[in-house]
Amino acid sequence: MKRIWLAVSLAAFFAAAVGCAPTRSEMDYGTSYKLAIANQTLYPEAALNKAPVTGMMAPEASKIYEKYVKSFEKQAPEQTYVIPLTPQGGSFSNTTR
Repeated sequence: MKRIWLAVSLAAFFAAAVGCAPTRSEMDYGTSYKLAIANQTLYPEAALNKAPVTGMMAPEASKIYEKYVKSFEKQAPEQTYVIPLTPQGGSFSNTTR
């Protein structure tokens, strides 16, 4: 009885160990993302350059960004004026007098 219990315990242990092993897809998880980033990087050696970036100063950049954001806002429709064409400001009617 002791041997059967030991064999069942070992079989359960090995089944659990095999079930917890990483699969091929788990080992390659994220590889396509990393490859896509690497293929789209124009200058990979730029990450090694620790010098400060030169370009637009903050006030100019913020004004350009504000203008960009405002370009997506809905603008108020232009006001239209209606000139009534009825005599004495009355209205047309379909009834006869």
